[in-house]
Amino acid sequence: MGGIFIVVSFQGEHGAYSEQAIKQHFIENPITLPCKDFDELLLSVLNDKADYAMLPVENTLAGTVIPAYDALMKYDLFVQAEVTQKIEHCLLCLPQMELVDVRYVISHHQALSQCRENLKKAGIEPVDFYDTAGAAKNLLKLNKNDTAAIASELAAKTYGLKILKKNFEDLHFNSTRFFVMGKKMAEASGNCKTSIIFITLNKAGALYRVLGELSNRNINMTKIESRPSRKDKWHYLFYLGFEGSQETDKIKDALKAIKSETIFFKNLGSYNIYKYD
Repeated sequence: MGGIFIVVSFQGEHGAYSEQAIKQHFIENPITLPCKDFDELLLSVLNDKADYAMLPVENTLAGTVIPAYDALMKYDLFVQAEVTQKIEHCLLCLPQMELVDVRYVISHHQALSQCRENLKKAGIEPVDFYDTAGAAKNLLKLNKNDTAAIASELAAKTYGLKILKKNFEDLHFNSTRFFVMGKKMAEASGNCKTSIIFITLNKAGALYRVLGELSNRNINMTKIESRPSRKDKWHYLFYLGFEGSQETDKIKDALKAIKSETIFFKNLGSYNIYKYD
């Protein structure tokens, strides 16, 4: 594992927004480990290749990252922290280029959609690519004087690219929420949340009763998401997040009561919240 150094894994190429979130959150200047997908990302922690994983779970514009929630169910890891980072897209190019040279831009489809209006104004044609940082890296291989990329400022520094435009996104309230995942339950207090996954009993009002355990204790719910269970048809997993720590009696009692109303229950733990936006 990390030894005297902390190793934190992320999905994508070096320069990804997930790696940028790692560098902002971990003051220890950790070693960053790129992974090709969420399975490899979380397995890197389970297999002791990394101490933690930075998992993106929601974006203010694109919504829930569905594969991330499926991965939370698949692997026995716990949320260590919630990290929210502002996403600032940059228009990047080769060092010798200027804005008038750019005819095409490559990036992940979500980044392209978040810069659609600015691309139209500039008369630049978007081309879909698998990853933002991967697009920046690929610019060097393409070596074309008519193609740019949309990626992070970190990607520009990583691959020696020129920043033509900062804050190139159409809307500036673009942030991504990440879970820092680890092997052990975290200790949380103060400004914190708790997350659970469950399947309700197959009877009328089952979900209502679960949510009532929060309402009756004046616990504020912050997130609810449903996904097919993949074990029984028409059965659904619910992902529930709410304010407070399981170190308190109120949350302990709520968790115990909710568990009694379910046929499956998984506690992802309590964790502190950090915002970098």
